[in-house]
This record gives sequence, C-alpha cells and structure tokens, in this order.
Amino acid sequence: MKQSLILSLGIFLSFSFIEKGPMPHERSSTPKQSNAHSGRYLYLGEVPKFKGEELEIYISKKGLTTRVKALVNQERIDTYAESLYKRWLTVHNAFKDSKLSYHPLVDVSKLGEGRNSNIQAWVEIASQYAGHELATVSSDIYQNKRNAKNYTPRDKANYKDTISTSYFKYLFGVDLQSVYGNQSRIDQLISVNNSRVLFEKHLSHLFTRDLSTPGYLGYLTFVYPIAATTKGPNDIPKQGVYDLKTAESIEARWWSDRWQDEFAGLPFLLIDWNGVAFHGPISNQADLDVWFLRRGYVSHGCHRMDASDVMEFRTLLPSNLKAAAKKIKVIVLNGEDVTDWDLDGQKEVIDVEYYNVPTSVSANSSVTRQAIVTKYDKDVQKRTFFNENQYTRKNYNSFSHSMDKVSEYVLNGSKLQLSTTHANLPITSFEYRKTRVIQYVEDGVRLRGYNDSAGSYPPSYFQKH
Repeated sequence: MKQSLILSLGIFLSFSFIEKGPMPHERSSTPKQSNAHSGRYLYLGEVPKFKGEELEIYISKKGLTTRVKALVNQERIDTYAESLYKRWLTVHNAFKDSKLSYHPLVDVSKLGEGRNSNIQAWVEIASQYAGHELATVSSDIYQNKRNAKNYTPRDKANYKDTISTSYFKYLFGVDLQSVYGNQSRIDQLISVNNSRVLFEKHLSHLFTRDLSTPGYLGYLTFVYPIAATTKGPNDIPKQGVYDLKTAESIEARWWSDRWQDEFAGLPFLLIDWNGVAFHGPISNQADLDVWFLRRGYVSHGCHRMDASDVMEFRTLLPSNLKAAAKKIKVIVLNGEDVTDWDLDGQKEVIDVEYYNVPTSVSANSSVTRQAIVTKYDKDVQKRTFFNENQYTRKNYNSFSHSMDKVSEYVLNGSKLQLSTTHANLPITSFEYRKTRVIQYVEDGVRLRGYNDSAGSYPPSYFQKH
C-alpha cells in the first residue's frame, strides 16, 4: 500500500513505525484559576509547517478519525533540514535561560510499579500507546521524579542538555557535538541534499506522489484518532465544508470557568461558530495524572485529540493563525472517510491503530487482569473496535476486516455531494506513533486570562518553525 518517495537524489532510508499516546502531566492538586496548570507543552517532532491553502482536513465522526492532507512542493523538501534546524535551535537557545525548565518525562510502563492490580492493569493497557520518540535515541530522557520542582538547578541544566542533544540526534541522525560550532558541518547538515535524505527518512511512509496539483509533487497524509459527541455521528458539527476558524482559535487554552484546567494549555482550534473545536484529550487517570484519549462518543460536541496529536496538528498549521483565516478547508463527514490515499487504485476506509483505553479497570485476580488486558490488546481491538462501535457494527465485515455499504462523498465546489455507495471497502489502519511533546515551565510566570500568552516563552513562541 505504501509508495516510495521518488526524488532526484534517489535515496531511500529505512525507518520504523512508532507509537504515541497517554502522557503523564503536571497539574496542581487544587485546580483554581490562580494556580491551575503547572506546565506548558512543547512539540519535539519532525513534521513541516504548511501554508493554509496547502492543507485539507477530513473529519469522520463515524470512524472517529481526522485526516490531514498536506500538499508538498520541491521547496518544502529542499528546505526541510533548514526548517528542522531552526526549530531545534529555537528550543535550544530558549532553554539556555535559567527561567525555563522541563518537567522530566517518565516511562508510563513503570507507573504501575508498587500500585494495586487495577492500576497495574490500566498501565499495561495504556502503555501500548505510550512512550516517547526521543527514547529511541536515549533512555536518559526518562527520569524517576516527575515535577521540575523536585530537581536542583544543576539537575535541571543537565536534563535540558539531555533533551537538546537527544532531539538533535533524532532529527538529524548525528551527535550534536560533532557539528555544534562548526559552520561548515552545519551548512552540510541543512543542505538541499541532506534535506532530501531527511525528508525520505522521516516522512516517506506518509508521502504519495501526485502531480495533479500544479506546482506540487504530492502530499503527506496524517491520520489521528478523535473523540466525538455523546449524541453520535449525526450530531454536531453538521456534515459539510468549513474553514478552520484560525483567527478565533486559542493557541494554548489553559482555563475554562466551567471545565477548569481540563483543556491543559493545549491548542483549541475552532471548527464552527457553535464552539466545536479540536482540543486536548480531557480524560485524566487521576491516580497517576496521565492524560489519555478515549476514542469514542464521549465529548460534549468537540473533537478531543491526544495531547501529542493536537500539538502536532497545530505544528502543521501556519505560524500565524490569524493570517491563515479562511484558508484551511475542513470537511466534516457523518460517515466514513473514504479515499485512495496512496493512489494504488483501491479506495479504502481510513482508520488509525489507536483504540479504546478505559477510564479504569477492575482486576482483582491475575486471571481477571490477564483477561482485561487481552480484551484491550491493540491487535485484538483492531477487530473488535468496529463491532463495539454501535454506529459501525452493522456494516463491519469482521471476516475480511472491511466495511459494507459505504457512502462516499466528494467535494463539489464548496459543498459535499454523494458520489457513490460502495458494496464493500477494505479498512486501512495507519500506524500510531510515539509521543512528541514535553511539558515545560517558566519561573515567575502566572497564567492569566484563558489563553496562555504570559511571560517570555509562551507556547506560541515555539511555533515559529
């Protein structure tokens, strides 16, 4: 199903798919507007930024997915390494400031140690989707103590170096010490040739070559799991074509008079004027303080996303959200998202390999625990998820892992039009990847209002590249 990216350099590098998901976080024990959330979020990943007109967003309320289609031209590829270097350098230079500290990352799989069997079982389930991409470079990113306040100034400085060097090696595949301060080596690192190598390494599995749009070589496809309203796929937002309300969106919504700090300081990206938006996961495993997404019909209308996913989604968007107003098309579907994403001639129903994480489990014996963990095993749920979804079970063909009687809608100008109803379509499930975010805190900064813009280093500061 995957097409290899064919560029003039002609190089293909191997890569491994990775996962992401539930993430420990720091918040106050008594949420109030004066002291609620104690850490902001920073994206440490590899996706490029795009112009608003280069993006299309497809929401499937029945399939509980959001798919982003991002057009790629030669310039985007040839400047890829330079943009990554600028992103890394922005983070690296900012964290030279002693006022900034990271909340150290912890290994989710170890959070159940010494806890009761219920929590141990939940951790085992959640760990399928947890883990951080930087751990593939250095296990030192994981620490035993969570909150920055538990570390000495020297510990904090050492941890900053760990994150900076690990992120650099993840992006570029070389040690920071081998190039830092050597302009000739840096010039080679951000060269056109190396840009093509890095684009192939990080993104080729998501790239489809397509010359049908003048000036573009193809597009990247990103698929994220979401939650939808408790009233089901035919409720808000209504099926149709929207523009992402970027000018009215909130870069880092950390407070709500009704929901307190549950928006967590993550982006709040408005879809329609009824207040429906993409935002963070809301659900929190209270015993462990771990945000996690419940992929199901659990929201009040908005589309919840995993913390890392919504930060990556924001990073794909232009730096200046207000300037992108009315340029980013959002297609909302009550039914499945149907597309031939890799142009192999086969239309498919889009899925992503992140399934149900329960709010809690009751595992009072080893037999019960194993049965519960098996029930929520990712490979098991790949088959059971659609049978347990009341809106897909009627059409799900478990024998062939496909969908029967699938309606396909296409854009006709600014409206959606029913194109055809397919008797049967295969389901393609995109891999789910490791976490790409970390929390940080700026000493002496009190969050005020509802959008986190305080201090010298608000989340928007790191959205330049």
